[in-house]
Amino acid sequence: MVITILQIIILCVVIGIIGITLALNTKSEGLGAAITGASDTYRGAVGVEEQKRNLLQYLCYGFVVLSFATAILGNFFF
Repeated sequence: MVITILQIIILCVVIGIIGITLALNTKSEGLGAAITGASDTYRGAVGVEEQKRNLLQYLCYGFVVLSFATAILGNFFF
């Protein structure tokens, strides 16, 4: 039951990652910058773009942690 709940949360996180990645403003930075979050400029993005990048970063960290927890719990219970 716990693993199923974690998998549903992971699915929501993945959908969020995809949505935010598609919503990033990458007109001049190219597809590589959209995937990696890199930028050619030396200053950070302003306003909403910076918030999107921060949220994307937290969602990716959450995905890694939740996936690791699901793997550990899956091996522990089964």
